Amino acid sequence: MSDKSSYTSEEWQVLFTAAPMIGMGVSLASPNGPFGVVKEMFAVGMAISETLQAGSSNPLVKAVIDDMKARGTKPERPAGMDNPESAKRVVLDTMKRVNAVLAAKSTPDEAAGFKSWLVGIANKVAEASTEGGFFGIGGERVTQAEKQVIAEMASALGSSAQA
Repeated sequence: MSDKSSYTSEEWQVLFTAAPMIGMGVSLASPNGPFGVVKEMFAVGMAISETLQAGSSNPLVKAVIDDMKARGTKPERPAGMDNPESAKRVVLDTMKRVNAVLAAKSTPDEAAGFKSWLVGIANKVAEASTEGGFFGIGGERVTQAEKQVIAEMASALGSSAQA
């Protein structure tokens, strides 16, 4: 069972920022105006809050959530996110780093649970806003672009979980 002390400060920062980063990756895949982006970013917060309220049987997810609660702050925006394409690269690189940290320091069950939690957040974000409709009527709940980026992020995580 791992906790924050099982990781270096750099490794922990990668795990700590993973949930907001995966949400950002989905949001950038298919931007839907300011209201859609707000809904999707709110979905990240809600998914984290749900885990905070319900708890998690995964000790690593619990440790990250506990640290978020203790800090009371959101992670800083990473460098290199100047446009959607560079932001996508940063997000995918972050997911690869998450995978590497998990492979090196976490049990297989903890790693699988953490990855599943992240992909679950990505799916919640994708479902948060209908895109392509008119004033919320019609449109598509999860766009092909969102499905694609979720698949890419899951692949970068080394996870079989998908959209």
